[in-house]
Amino acid sequence: MFGERFHFRRIFFSSLFLASVFFFASCNEESGQSPYEPKKALSTFRLAKDFKIELVASEPLISDPVEVAFDEDGKMYVVQMDDYPSEKMEDYGAGPEPKSKIMLLEDKDGDGFYESGDVFADGLRYANGVMPWKGGVLVTSAPDLLFLKDTDGDGKADEKKVILTGFAVTNPQLRMSSLRYGLDNWIYMAYSRAGGGKWREEFRGKGGPLQFPDKPDQALPQLLPGTNIRMLPDEYKVEASGGMSQFGLSFDNRENQFAVWNNVHVRHVVINEKYLSANPYLNVGATMADISDHGNAAPVYSITKDMLNLHESEMGHFTSACGICEYTGGIFPGKYAQASFVCEPVSNLVHADYLAANPPTFKAERIELEKEFLASTDSWFRPVNLTVGPDGAMYVVDFYRKLVEHPDWLAMADSSGFYTHAGKIKESDFLEGNNRGRIYRIVPKDFKKSGRVQPFMSQVDVQTLVGYLKEPNKWWRINAQRLLVDRKSKEAVPLLTELLSAGNAPETKIHALWTLEGLDALTDDILLQAFDDENPMVRKQAVLLAEKRISNPIFVDRIIQATSDADGYVQFQAALTLSSIAKDRPKVFDALKSIISSHISNKWFQSAVLLGAAENANQWFEAFRDFRSAADSGDAGKKEFVNKIAAITGARYQQTELSSLINMIDQLKDTGVIVASLKGMSEGMRRNSSTISLSAMGQKGLLDLMVNAPAVVRKAAIGAASQLKLLPSAELTHILNRAKEVASDQQQSVEERVLAIQTIGISPQQIPFELMDKLIQPGQPAGVQLAAVNVLLKDNGHQSTAIILNKWNLLNPKTHEAVETGFMARKNRVDALMNAIEGKKIKVEWLSRNIQNRLLKYVDSAISEKAKQLFVNSTAASHEELIYDYNEATTGNGDPVKGKMVFKNVCSSCHALEGVGVDFGPDLHSVSHQTRINLLTMILDPNHDIAAGFEGYTVETKDGNALAGIIVSENNESIVLKLPGGATHTIMKTDIQSIAPMSVSLMTEGLEASVSKKDMADLLEYIKTMR
Repeated sequence: MFGERFHFRRIFFSSLFLASVFFFASCNEESGQSPYEPKKALSTFRLAKDFKIELVASEPLISDPVEVAFDEDGKMYVVQMDDYPSEKMEDYGAGPEPKSKIMLLEDKDGDGFYESGDVFADGLRYANGVMPWKGGVLVTSAPDLLFLKDTDGDGKADEKKVILTGFAVTNPQLRMSSLRYGLDNWIYMAYSRAGGGKWREEFRGKGGPLQFPDKPDQALPQLLPGTNIRMLPDEYKVEASGGMSQFGLSFDNRENQFAVWNNVHVRHVVINEKYLSANPYLNVGATMADISDHGNAAPVYSITKDMLNLHESEMGHFTSACGICEYTGGIFPGKYAQASFVCEPVSNLVHADYLAANPPTFKAERIELEKEFLASTDSWFRPVNLTVGPDGAMYVVDFYRKLVEHPDWLAMADSSGFYTHAGKIKESDFLEGNNRGRIYRIVPKDFKKSGRVQPFMSQVDVQTLVGYLKEPNKWWRINAQRLLVDRKSKEAVPLLTELLSAGNAPETKIHALWTLEGLDALTDDILLQAFDDENPMVRKQAVLLAEKRISNPIFVDRIIQATSDADGYVQFQAALTLSSIAKDRPKVFDALKSIISSHISNKWFQSAVLLGAAENANQWFEAFRDFRSAADSGDAGKKEFVNKIAAITGARYQQTELSSLINMIDQLKDTGVIVASLKGMSEGMRRNSSTISLSAMGQKGLLDLMVNAPAVVRKAAIGAASQLKLLPSAELTHILNRAKEVASDQQQSVEERVLAIQTIGISPQQIPFELMDKLIQPGQPAGVQLAAVNVLLKDNGHQSTAIILNKWNLLNPKTHEAVETGFMARKNRVDALMNAIEGKKIKVEWLSRNIQNRLLKYVDSAISEKAKQLFVNSTAASHEELIYDYNEATTGNGDPVKGKMVFKNVCSSCHALEGVGVDFGPDLHSVSHQTRINLLTMILDPNHDIAAGFEGYTVETKDGNALAGIIVSENNESIVLKLPGGATHTIMKTDIQSIAPMSVSLMTEGLEASVSKKDMADLLEYIKTMR
């Protein structure tokens, strides 16, 4: 709920061990601050100058607030998650009864303090979000989206209805949340990724098909956790909206959507999900941009006294970002008027960034240097959500608890509690403060309340509601729009049309346009006028609104004209919209070409135009293969662009198209472009489970690239050939025979021998097993051995598996790692490995700790049970023993220069620092502030704590493959899995048999075998210099 923890769990030892080795107070029960009473808590705040903070509501009226929303009459609905962190904790006493509530508060005298209130609804389970709708409220309470309404005026909900159901019942920090009414009249919601299997049983629900109970037969798209959604409940429509957020979702005045994810405090949803279906062959990857110019896991500047850091990794940077809020209230001064605010409850603060334009996205720039917008010395201050109210103030929701950490992120020490960096935590500590909670309001110091703070919108006429669209505070505009659309107020049409005249603010005009659209009253003439508006905010919305009229050639022409707009955001929207209709429209193709010519190095513009290339990718390739850019970055952008184009053709996997592409590539002169094109084609082809052949001319061109080109081109061509079924020919036979000769010739360079072995691998039906067996002998160069093993792994038969098993303990470390990865990808190989272990042909100690853990958690219970029996007597040292043994490496006597070499040799296959290594594991800058003993623990025991966002998943495909990696992006069409080594693999959801969390780290265990204590000391010092 408040940001899934970005930390690494400790290995917990006995009290004696901790006292002698760790030198911190994990054996003692923590103490910490005592809570402040509400009014006294105001004295603990440090706020940006020119602002003031006021108490709005507190206990005993409310407790455990996690979200607030104001209805059209200014009444405040407060969501209380009283059952956090678990309704089944013994200290509750009453048993597992739902305990969440919705409180309804009123400010009867208009002084801004909510002095009265009552329970609007109770008996809810882990409720965490609320939004006014149709005279009642929508409430998120997984697995249900509820509608609650008071029909008899007694202030209590007597109508309760499930609107939509099937959402994942996972950890409370990761559930569906953050209902927002969008400018387009859809309702948006954050739907976070469901977590792993370490959690208690009540939080292991992964979600199922969504269903409208009122219309159970309605066909709905498959929407899994990890994709934000939008819906029209009245029309029984629900779809993916793009991006993924955890606890928080926000729109700015221009209706840009922003998200948050624990250590990533601000993300911009750049591409709406609806556009992706135009080209299922394009690997868009992420639809969100991480826009902070101060990075992810960014530094924060807490002023808290006696902070309870349960994990040392929580100190000094974002770990629990949540409750994101783009300020739209119209009363904040300077850069704060266009700021993104976000809560960081672990560090007791609220952070602010200015959103600077960076089309088609933004750059979030820290406003306060080395201090925060709002911070408290009180460790109980737990800001978890923010919203803008009717008065333009920003309201801060303070959960006010001793702890916000969920026990599922901690390791159980024993039956009496948890050992943490702050000390021993009892289960009862998680409930301290569950009778408290505060809501604050932040306004400029010179703020004066207007007479309209109490809205009473439900009682005003249509003319007054339309007038509210002119308000500088978006709260008034969006609620007036919602009410006009809900009421189907046709009498508002002429009044709305008048608002589109010159002189009104662009914010007013876009609300008027979408209100007309919601009333089915937006005429073509009105929309055409919007295309000519002086403000790009209006012109962008005109492009969006024209999508429903795309069959009209007049609007197609106007959108084409918008591709030349002076504003980059308008251009980008025009590219997305045109891409959905690009087929067989030469004018559209020319317009998209024009856009990308000016933005060739921008990955977002590349994706936008190529969404229109589903059926003419080769036409795009022909147009841009000889492109020259005036900008220095143009060449790199061009390579990336042609790579994506070629990947589309590869994913389409059509003989004529592939052959044509090969022939075009064969005619290129630029080596870099040739390699980028071949790699892109290979990447696309990998998404297909079947194999096809090229035309004779296409095969000749590919074979030519494999033989008569620089080594880097030959390697890329071999990679492409391995994805195809090559036709028998004299030329192919000659190439294969020559490759066998070169592979066997120890006088040849290692590079030539490796290329030759890879060439042999393009014909998996003709693998020379005897030769491959010789090439994986211990005396062979490491590169040769690895190449030969990879050829054998392409074959799924018994003979190749037997050869590898017979040499298991003779392989070099890098080859051994490839073998383990390859064996885990196929069920029949896993069976063969387990049989070899059971038959004593392979010793358990020959297996890395990583593969042992994966086998112990294997999806097939028969395998995992057998692993438990076979591994029980493993002689591998316990983690406690290893850490104790390596403790001398933590004395600070290491050499960071030598440590850099250790990093390069041992860690760079998964981590990147100073331009060296692979971007696969977590950013080590974010942990460099930790103690050396904690860093040592992470290295020697990676499985006990996995960084959020780096959880491993096993994906089984319908053709029998099993891939293990990190899900780096996900949309309604596909997932992108990053594999160890950094390579990414796009998997269409239609090809997935199952997805399961691994519950173990993908970081390799057993590094102690190749890292001495001195090496470890050097490595730790190198990491410590990365602050």
